[in-house]
Amino acid sequence: MTGQINPLFMICVDATQQNSKALLFACQRAISVDGRVGLFKTMELSEFQNWAIVEDTMKQELRESGEKDLWQIAGYIRETYHLIPEFYIEEGNPMEALNAICESSGLCEVIVSNGKSDLSEYLDIKRLRKTLIPVIFIPEDAHS
Repeated sequence: MTGQINPLFMICVDATQQNSKALLFACQRAISVDGRVGLFKTMELSEFQNWAIVEDTMKQELRESGEKDLWQIAGYIRETYHLIPEFYIEEGNPMEALNAICESSGLCEVIVSNGKSDLSEYLDIKRLRKTLIPVIFIPEDAHS
């Protein structure tokens, strides 16, 4: 398998995502094509830009909180699907961060739970229309 890039299925997550259909979909897709699963979370700190010490402390606290959420979900993925997810905790605009990650990591699909949380709302629709990344919204209330 030299030179082949295993596709990355990026799941936009929050603390409530552990049993989401988006997570199930992404893991099943990764298994079916020998792909990878990524857990994506962003941090936005625009209000503390003038207070460098406060901003650094807030960033550290948000990163630790984000990592805690991701480790919990990663444990579930490992136990249930026998996959080891990659962590992506980024600062700033979610679509810009997703574009940069997908550009640097090769093939990528973004999976978003629609209805489980406000994740589908935090993705800027105007920027989403301009991106070349496939974004798949999974309705949580759909029957299996």
